[in-house]
Amino acid sequence: MNDINKELNLVDKLILLAIDDQKGTFVSNSMVFGYCVAGAALFELSLREKIKIEDKTVQLLSRTHMRDEVLDFCLNMISGSKKERTLKHWIEKIGWKESELRKKVLAKLISFGILKEVEDKFLWIFKHKKYPTTNNKPENLIRKRLYNIVAFGSKAETDELMIISLVDACDLNKEVYGKDVAKSKAKDIKRLVKDFEFVDSTGKVIKELHDTIMAVIVVMMATTVVTTSS
Repeated sequence: MNDINKELNLVDKLILLAIDDQKGTFVSNSMVFGYCVAGAALFELSLREKIKIEDKTVQLLSRTHMRDEVLDFCLNMISGSKKERTLKHWIEKIGWKESELRKKVLAKLISFGILKEVEDKFLWIFKHKKYPTTNNKPENLIRKRLYNIVAFGSKAETDELMIISLVDACDLNKEVYGKDVAKSKAKDIKRLVKDFEFVDSTGKVIKELHDTIMAVIVVMMATTVVTTSS
């Protein structure tokens, strides 16, 4: 990967994948996407040994900042808690901050020259910001790696498995792999995450995050249906 890609964390990459390159709009369900963003942030903090995810609990290991606005923001939330919380708690709490986290990531991607901000108007009155791609090389490198893993069985690194898991959870498979591959490899994608659980402790963390995110999404969807039908 080039130097820019080395500067991108999992949250950056997930948000980049969720934006339509030409339209500059988000293609993921906003209600679901926040929980996936939270999962990406928690996994990144785990990789950087700031937290430990074990038995569906998040344990604080270090308060030291990383000079990354999004990750430091999430770390501050966790370190500011008066007691140890469950993984579900942090998936929900960080997920509710998705709009704020998204703005921070977009600003970072714009500063890197990957995206640009364009102000559009809806019905010539309502202003709406879009973020079309200006440098597609970083995202193309990410997409190519993920595609080769899913479509051709290339060996995946742990961070790539986490992204694959999150892309699946927030229903971005068609966007990332294309309609045909997303459909034909749907079972394989879920199997990748499940099988990786037994590789090492990091694989177990990926599975815990994936299962917790999916459980939160199921409850959220059920609540939405009940509220709508009432």
